[in-house]
Amino acid sequence: MTVPAPADHAWAGLTEHLHLWWPADELSRWGDDSFFDLEDNALVETSAEDEENVWGEVIEGRPGQWLELRWKHPGSASTTQVRLELVLGDGGAADTAEPTLVNRPSESTSTVLTLGHDGWTTADPQDTYDFYRLFWPGALARYRRFMGGS
Repeated sequence: MTVPAPADHAWAGLTEHLHLWWPADELSRWGDDSFFDLEDNALVETSAEDEENVWGEVIEGRPGQWLELRWKHPGSASTTQVRLELVLGDGGAADTAEPTLVNRPSESTSTVLTLGHDGWTTADPQDTYDFYRLFWPGALARYRRFMGGS
């Protein structure tokens, strides 16, 4: 998915302003009044009553480039991995086989975001897998609109 913003702005929108675009109406333990944030190396949902749920723990990442989370869906006994990666648009790594350093100075006005959600096993409920297969494209569409895309 292409975001109409340079990589540093796209990263800030993705990580620092998550609470402004996260679809709490679709994925939340407590609903629209929840607050989502990346804090203390985790994606945390906080309820209006200050209860917390950790959706994903940061496994590793490189600020401005990629982030990998150990994902835990409530009610599921297993964990999966979610990886978000940004590369420069306008002829950057997403468009060619040549490697591109995302943090280099650039005139690029767009950034490509990819998301992978892996690590599913046959023990995982099919309905949970199906939910995320539909959830992520909608969530990323909200992020894109937040960043000025259509």
